[in-house]
Amino acid sequence: MTYATMTTETYGEVLHACVACGAEKIGFWRQKDYLYTDSASSKAFQIYRCACCGTGFLNQPPHRHWLQAIYQYSGQALTQEITLDEVLDREAAFPNCTVDAKRMALHADQLNKSDNHRALDIGSGFGFYTRALRLLGYSTISINPGQYENRVFRDLNGDEPLPIMFEEYQAEQAFGVVVMSQVLEHLLEPDRAIAKVADLLESGGVLACAVPNYASFLVKLLGTKENACLWVPEHVNYFTEQGLKSLLERNGLQVVKTEQLTRIQYNALSRRLGLTGGLAKLADTLVKYAQIPFAALMDGLGLGIYVNVYAVKK
Repeated sequence: MTYATMTTETYGEVLHACVACGAEKIGFWRQKDYLYTDSASSKAFQIYRCACCGTGFLNQPPHRHWLQAIYQYSGQALTQEITLDEVLDREAAFPNCTVDAKRMALHADQLNKSDNHRALDIGSGFGFYTRALRLLGYSTISINPGQYENRVFRDLNGDEPLPIMFEEYQAEQAFGVVVMSQVLEHLLEPDRAIAKVADLLESGGVLACAVPNYASFLVKLLGTKENACLWVPEHVNYFTEQGLKSLLERNGLQVVKTEQLTRIQYNALSRRLGLTGGLAKLADTLVKYAQIPFAALMDGLGLGIYVNVYAVKK
């Protein structure tokens, strides 16, 4: 399946300031091509970088309609439907979303200083964050435009998210917790999105936000060959920890906790080397355990693959 047809492949406006800190000291960093599944067309995007906070972003990014054409199916690079059993099998082999959801929901609950136990899950994906929040006693509203993910969400949680973009959402009540995990890097106007989140939060409420780290060791090592952060053009923003803090604080949110996280799929090495059988199992075991001290070192140096930030509304 091809997400974006030629009729939607339209670029957006030229940007003149950083999407995170607002500084005008921006400049060209590198160019990256993308090739869609089952598509013969390849287009290039220019990545700019802020000299003040280090944040990167596409300049010119895809037009909003282009991104919507992609996200109506999935925000996780799915090209066909997937079942809940398949997702759970993935989690059993490599615990990822389930672990992150439990940790972020727990931290958000502990940092929530309001008496409000309503939670908003923006970009709810397969539904693990919504489930984790509900297990902590929160009444939840979930937003996600991806059809494939929303079907898994329904099978996991018994209901479905609102199938809309966050820009379209209109709330009637405030929230004590807002979760945005792997969402902000997809949004064309992150400053406007965070301003909206701040308006939706109760005083003392908390935003739990996770993004790929543009300052990670992977980006430094692989450059534009890195795809976890530099996933073009689905990811239009590439945040550093400094840039993300600046974005939140400029919109009246006080950052109270940050953490970096490095987690490498166990089969990353065996798959790259084309190993099978016993050699693959040996390599997978090596990656599983050897990454523990390595990940701790990278996270401690600020070079982790992901950045998690928790910010309270003043």
